[in-house]
Amino acid sequence: MRTNNSKTKLRAALRILAILPFAAVAAFGQQGINLTAAPTTVTLPDGSTVPMWGYFCGGAVAGSTASCAALNPSSKLTAPATWSPVVITVPSGQALTINLTNSLSFAAGTGANNIPTSIVIVGQIGGGLGSHPAG
Repeated sequence: MRTNNSKTKLRAALRILAILPFAAVAAFGQQGINLTAAPTTVTLPDGSTVPMWGYFCGGAVAGSTASCAALNPSSKLTAPATWSPVVITVPSGQALTINLTNSLSFAAGTGANNIPTSIVIVGQIGGGLGSHPAG
């Protein structure tokens, strides 16, 4: 009887050990951040304020270890705020999903409601922008 109970526990432990690597891949393989393109202003060195737009970090994505932060820590991370470039950090070897909310729009009465926007990821390798260096 004692041997049968030990075998059952051993089988259960082996099942858990077999599942853990797949759970780790699923947990670490899904990185994401939320960005918003929104109107803002920037203050120039002469003190004048100029309207513009920029990207702002949104709320955290559940289960993701990717981070989004303003390059200038004194600016706010969410719109509307003083504009700062955002820095996105993703663990090496992980894919990234960017959820972009476009909050840019023309003034009332000008026709179309939305202003299109696009993102360029500086330093991105692949996707037609180069490949890994030969090592």
